[in-house]
Amino acid sequence: VDLRLVADAARHYDAAGRLSRWPAKESRRLLALWVLWSRLPKGETFTEAQVNERLRALHLFDDPALLRRGMVDLGLVWRTRDGRAYGRVEQRPPAEALALIRHLGRAAVA
Repeated sequence: VDLRLVADAARHYDAAGRLSRWPAKESRRLLALWVLWSRLPKGETFTEAQVNERLRALHLFDDPALLRRGMVDLGLVWRTRDGRAYGRVEQRPPAEALALIRHLGRAAVA
C-alpha cells in the first residue's frame, strides 16, 4: 500500500469525512470515487435524484453529476440506458482505496 498516496488523498476530506474538493491528480480522483462507492448501500437501486442526494451529503463542492458519471465510467456503479436507475457494483477496492476508506471511517461519516 502506498501510504503517502493515501495520506495525500485524505487531505481532500474535511473532519466529517466529506470530500471537500475534487483532486487535481487522477490517482486521487480514483480513490475519491472508491470512497463514494463504499458509502452507497449494497444491493439497493436508486433513482438519479436519490444518487445525487446521497452524493451531495458526501461532498462539499456541489457537483454530484461529476461524481455520479465518474463512478459509472469506472464501473463502480451501474446505470440503466435511460438513466432512471443506478446501483452499486460489488467488487473489491484496490489496496490504497481500502486504506483510505478505513482511514476516513474513523471520521464521523454518514
